[in-house]
Amino acid sequence: MYIGVLSKLTGASTKAIRHYEKIGLLQHIQRSGNYRIYDEHHVVIIRMIKQAQALGFKLSEMAPLVISKHNENRFPIEIANQAIDDKRKQLQREILKAQQLDKDLASLKKEVNNLFPSA
Repeated sequence: MYIGVLSKLTGASTKAIRHYEKIGLLQHIQRSGNYRIYDEHHVVIIRMIKQAQALGFKLSEMAPLVISKHNENRFPIEIANQAIDDKRKQLQREILKAQQLDKDLASLKKEVNNLFPSA
């Protein structure tokens, strides 16, 4: 399939698809003359990239998956699981920080209302 069809199937722009290829997230793309020919595997990869981005992953964080897969010729599930676990830990730290901020704001509100009671 050509890039326009791939774009429609995945919701990724043609510019994004070319970028994924440029940085190595999309590999093994066949060519027919000047045209790139994509297959179902590329649809799966792009959907996975988009889902990972929606969940907070940066493209640069996905590179180890591609490098490892290229070297071992299999999907690096161990690396993927570790990346997901690391992202979850980061999110949990952010949640704790937000909860503390909420407590601090509630405390500030109470202090302000004690200093300046309403009539």
